[in-house]
Amino acid sequence: MAGSAGGILLVGAGVAGAALALALKERGLSFLWVAEGVGEASRVPVALVNPVRGKRGVLVPEGGEALEAARELYGRYVPLHLGLLRPVPEGEREAWERRLAGSGLRYLWRGEGLYLPGAFWLEPRPFLERVWAELGGVRDRVVAYAPGEVVLEGGRRLRPELVLYAGGARGAGVFSLEGRFVAGLELLLLEYREEALSYRVFLAGAALGGSYLDLPGYEEPPPAEGEVAWLLEGAESLLGYRPRVAGVWRGVRFRRASPLSPIPGGHALTGFGSTGFLLAPLWARRLVQALG
Repeated sequence: MAGSAGGILLVGAGVAGAALALALKERGLSFLWVAEGVGEASRVPVALVNPVRGKRGVLVPEGGEALEAARELYGRYVPLHLGLLRPVPEGEREAWERRLAGSGLRYLWRGEGLYLPGAFWLEPRPFLERVWAELGGVRDRVVAYAPGEVVLEGGRRLRPELVLYAGGARGAGVFSLEGRFVAGLELLLLEYREEALSYRVFLAGAALGGSYLDLPGYEEPPPAEGEVAWLLEGAESLLGYRPRVAGVWRGVRFRRASPLSPIPGGHALTGFGSTGFLLAPLWARRLVQALG
């Protein structure tokens, strides 16, 4: 989209925005990319790309296909650290086998649990910054939106034919998108794990991560003592000891019942919560294909 009129406007430069930008480019579609900052909640120190979620081990629908799409996309830009071990008691493995059948996931049983050789972790910041540098965009914030008109904080008015909103929690209200705000937390550790370990919380690289705290709205409160204790207790159950902490990262994740939905004059791809790095590449590709 050149100047102030016509074309596609893409809003947001987190993982969903970057995946959409690359999908639009590959489809040969021109667009203007606008973002207040590169990443926001997606600038988490370590992102675990894992199709087996939560304490109960829920399998993400289409997790196998999504994992392949994510691995192909991110692997073009940054190193991927493959392999994830999830503890599973011997007595539960038969039930897990039934659940995994037909999932499309490669797996094997190793030692104390389920091993997913195709799951991985990455450092998102270099990925996001490299995509933004490659494709270019406008650093600005959308302050008002109506079908056919977008107003930026700097005063510029745009009249796109189609808007794709891929921002997160911070800008969702401008587009009348409702969802849950969840405080994400990662503790930066003084030790390093090449192979990810996950059960309730996860350990990967030099990070210990997890989130459970709902917020009343968009805010970034300092980490509560209970949150830190919850993470460290989870790490202790996996490692047998509490790792030493060197720092803290805080972000706000946006969760919606369906991350893909129509908005007046376009589409929204946002609200993945902690599954964004897994699902965004596949969902972005499908959305762009549907545009024709």
